[in-house]
Amino acid sequence: MQLIAHRGLARTVPENTLAAFAAALSSGFDGLETDIRLCADGEAVLCHDRITPNGTPVAGLTRKALSQQLGYLVPTLAEALDTFPEALWNLEIKSPDAVKPAFEIIAASRHATRILLSSFRHDIVIAAAELLQVDCALLVAHHPVSLTGLVQQALPHERLRSIVWDFEIVDARLLEQIADLGFRSYVYGAHTPYEHAFCRDYQISGIITDHPEFVGLTPVPALQ
Repeated sequence: MQLIAHRGLARTVPENTLAAFAAALSSGFDGLETDIRLCADGEAVLCHDRITPNGTPVAGLTRKALSQQLGYLVPTLAEALDTFPEALWNLEIKSPDAVKPAFEIIAASRHATRILLSSFRHDIVIAAAELLQVDCALLVAHHPVSLTGLVQQALPHERLRSIVWDFEIVDARLLEQIADLGFRSYVYGAHTPYEHAFCRDYQISGIITDHPEFVGLTPVPALQ
């Protein structure tokens, strides 16, 4: 089971920053999950929320202005990939306007085999599976009545063989069924030792977690 740090190790440093990513890797995580948005000057930046705490859309701010509002330097996607080229990256594209610059940066990366691209926008994931030489995953936060529709949209694309599930909706039967269909499962949103143990017992491919202590890791101080 690959251990992936949710937005880096954001216990003592801001999430989705180079310091958070460095702390996660130094703590023993295999990979890093992060979120891609587009800011007003056309930069693909790593930021989870669509709106800043004072109510301004990220898309309406330059990277400099966004960094000033958040109180830390917001990294770009290119900077993060260049700084940690050997890490496994789970890159979640948050909005369609970020697709073009993100795809260009990912396509230019020398370490594309270490990228898992995901999104709740399944049209973006399918486009990535068609255009990029990276593994792709559908992000899913609902329990489907049937897996047929979910699987059918992915089957034509050989790089689309992973699903990232919200822990809230997974159960043993669902994980077993999707594995039988030839798909890998990743899970985010586990918050207790039991929930992490459940993921391990059902041999999911990776867990995206905020809790290193529940996967046998000891957090280290952030590296500045």
